[in-house]
Amino acid sequence: MAEQNRVTDVHAHYIPVDAVDLMSTGRVPVALHEDNGVPGCIGLNGMRVGATIDALSNVESTLAAMDAAGVDVRVLSPPPFTYRYWAEPDETLTLHRRLNDATAEVVARHPDRFIGLATVPMQAPDIAVAELDRARNDLGLVGMTAGTNVAGGNLSDDGPSTVLAALAEHGAPLLVHPDFVPNERIAQHYLVNLLGMPHESSIALANLILSGRMAELSTLRACFVHGGGTLPYLIGRLDKGWAVRPETRSATTVPPSESLDRVWFDSLTHSPLALRYLIDLVGCDHVVVGSDSPFDVEEAQPLRRLRECPGLTPEEEAAIVDASATAWLRGVEAVTSGSAVR
Repeated sequence: MAEQNRVTDVHAHYIPVDAVDLMSTGRVPVALHEDNGVPGCIGLNGMRVGATIDALSNVESTLAAMDAAGVDVRVLSPPPFTYRYWAEPDETLTLHRRLNDATAEVVARHPDRFIGLATVPMQAPDIAVAELDRARNDLGLVGMTAGTNVAGGNLSDDGPSTVLAALAEHGAPLLVHPDFVPNERIAQHYLVNLLGMPHESSIALANLILSGRMAELSTLRACFVHGGGTLPYLIGRLDKGWAVRPETRSATTVPPSESLDRVWFDSLTHSPLALRYLIDLVGCDHVVVGSDSPFDVEEAQPLRRLRECPGLTPEEEAAIVDASATAWLRGVEAVTSGSAVR
């Protein structure tokens, strides 16, 4: 690969150790426990999330893993169990300020290896916008991550969408990551993650498109993780509904598939065939590398996994590992001007 094609992983997680204490109470208390002899495993209401606090907080280990995987730059964001949009806004803000400060500290220590995203209390838009401004202006975080379920509502709802509008006004990127949404029918077999999270992403993106928010927020650059969930693979059904159901097309003038060029998707499909379909659907310029490090469902070797995609061309690989990430993070103009991710 040409030297200028720096490999950027846009989907990786970090929290400081002391953040756990800030999540020890409430509807979903976070606690550390030993699991099969492994200390420091993170649990939510007794459910293990597949990562240890050391893996999430140890920057030196993260750098070593990046080197082993051939990843040059990682975009860091806190994992979804830290969103806590259901809590009192002041409580969430205290946690999120600590997370944002800690992420900024890591980026400041390793500015050539990490880029940071902020997290904000989406359930309280005024507080969220103020913290977003602090994170960008004072801390140097480049954009924001947000969950798909805002206290039972959608990102496209009036309140949360004002936060997205503020982000778009600044030309900053948005990483959308699904949260755990409990449901008895997916309570077993870890389906709350394996099926629930991709479905959550699809609900969020479908509502953003069909509500007209995506068109309204014309400068918003959103990236959806896990390959966009299930939506890319159901886009034909959405288009069919738009064509035959007036309520589906009531707020939009074009079929949902024509809005996908506004969105980026990470490569974390866990299937070379699914990834090939995604690239063919949205174009290599709207697919970026994602690992979900350091969770047990991660792709520890995302570049190797990308190269297993059938028929992947050198031009597609170069776009996915480098140019697409630059376009999402900095804007398409940054690609045409030759600006690097950093």
